[in-house]
Amino acid sequence: MRAKYRLHTDEKLSPSSMWSQLDVLIGDKRGLVFALGFLSIIGAFLETGIIAIVSEIATDLVSPRPRKGKHGHTVAANNSIFHIHASIHTLLWAGLALTIVRLLLQYPNSTLPARIAADVQRSVRVRVFGAFTRASWAVQSRDREGLLQENMTSQVYNATGGALQATALLSTSLTFIILMGSAVALSPIAAGCVFVLAVLMFNILRPIRAFGKRQSRTLSQALVQFAGGVAESNRLAEESHAFGVTHAQYERVSSFADFARDIFYRTQVIIRLVPSLYSSLIYVALIIALYVLDEAGVGHAASLGAVILLLYRSSQAGQTVQSCYQGLQQSLPFIERLRSAEQRYLASEPADGERALSVVHTLAFEEVGFSYNPGRPVLSDVSFTIEAGETIGVIGPSGAGKSTLVQLLLRLRDPCEGSYLLNDVPVQEYLRADWHRLVSYVPQEPRLMHASVTDNIRFYRDIDGESIERAARLARIHDDITGWSEGYDTIVGPRADAVSGGQQQRICLARALAARPQVLVLDEPTSALDPYSEKLIGESLDGLRSELTLIIVAHRMSTLDSCDRVMVILDGRLVAFDTKAYLQENDPYYRSAVKIATGTLGGVLPETL
Repeated sequence: MRAKYRLHTDEKLSPSSMWSQLDVLIGDKRGLVFALGFLSIIGAFLETGIIAIVSEIATDLVSPRPRKGKHGHTVAANNSIFHIHASIHTLLWAGLALTIVRLLLQYPNSTLPARIAADVQRSVRVRVFGAFTRASWAVQSRDREGLLQENMTSQVYNATGGALQATALLSTSLTFIILMGSAVALSPIAAGCVFVLAVLMFNILRPIRAFGKRQSRTLSQALVQFAGGVAESNRLAEESHAFGVTHAQYERVSSFADFARDIFYRTQVIIRLVPSLYSSLIYVALIIALYVLDEAGVGHAASLGAVILLLYRSSQAGQTVQSCYQGLQQSLPFIERLRSAEQRYLASEPADGERALSVVHTLAFEEVGFSYNPGRPVLSDVSFTIEAGETIGVIGPSGAGKSTLVQLLLRLRDPCEGSYLLNDVPVQEYLRADWHRLVSYVPQEPRLMHASVTDNIRFYRDIDGESIERAARLARIHDDITGWSEGYDTIVGPRADAVSGGQQQRICLARALAARPQVLVLDEPTSALDPYSEKLIGESLDGLRSELTLIIVAHRMSTLDSCDRVMVILDGRLVAFDTKAYLQENDPYYRSAVKIATGTLGGVLPETL
């Protein structure tokens, strides 16, 4: 039986007024919006003039008066919207001219909303992704799987719909106002009846619009959950096949899709129901207005025809206003989510220092502590100093805090307590650009882009081909690359050409070395490698000892062979930091690890004492 979908989210949205959200959404496109409003006003006046001329001509054509002369008799319409005194042929030419001008206005009236929406879509995507790239790793790492992709696709698409609805709302509202104003000039009572009833209906339908907005907010959350489920299923596809749970994965994602379908259905019903109700009710208003006209005894047939046409067109414009307003209301939750994400990312942007950094002499922790959650420290009172050129090993059982230590060393996170010093200066005072140039990293799990080997090693940086090849040679991957049919142009990455785990790890090592850093941090670089790949990585590390400072988080004792000193991390504390010879004599954990390693080829460090 299919699992029941349960919507859950940790994200807190901060609803704000519709107009403030639109201002954020449209941003620098206000000029185009004003231009669209101006053209809408012109178009509405042109339509009013056309209605007046058509009403006058139609009235004259059905009147019993004889036609005079080649061009017909002169029409004097003093009770119409405009004071007209011209022949019928002149009025026909005038009506045609107004119609042609109005027709020509349709092109800018169509292209401007499209341009505004397209620019808004691009702007929102760039802003959200730009904010994400500037956000701290602490915030990025808390995002659930698929959230960024979902925000950049369907959330942006639905938010962009708000921009389209806003532009349509502007133009139709102006048209409604001008047409209704013209009707008021002819018959204030009838026009007033239609206007009052239109406003009344707008307010009567407010609860339905509010329900639609709530459903849209739920739909926004459901789409995020669905995207997360799809991304997770894609990442775990291999394990799903191996464990025979592909059908369970299918059922899980299908439950997400079912829930999103139900919410989408409700929102679409409301989007269509509200304008339809409004359209039906507006005919009631028209009938009442005609009754008022009949009771008032309008004496001029052309004026009566113009009033009817204006009220009818006003009702159509009012229906469009209602539809656009409803669509805009249901786009607001998507705008809120994107705005909230952008603000959350920007609020976490790490501050940059002002001090230039050209050389790394020492790295030091002074009583550093870190907690992911208050009251549950992961690292406590960690103090050490690393000199330039040293090769340092870091060992400890799983959960001891080694990965957190690496993230602090790389400035991916900031200590909650204590100080991180570089050359005896707080590391936060240095320019991040200089820091990234001098400090590099090889993760435990190699991550490649779907791109060429060259692009993977370059990794978006301005690095020449000679430096790329040098890094590949240092990482002992150059010979493998030249043996591939496309060489450095070979496409590698997720689900591309088959590249072994050891080759991926060495490509990542080459990436870390390409910019010639002074400090290199490696997080368990050989933990999942075969003996041959481990041997090649070991040779690379041995060859790098004279060139830079190495900090190696070790899972295998053999990785420590080239280390000058070793840190022992237990339960978030640095319990020992000395040479291997000293630790062999004085540290029980290290001694236990050595015994395991010497008793089993390639033995791993113990999880506990």
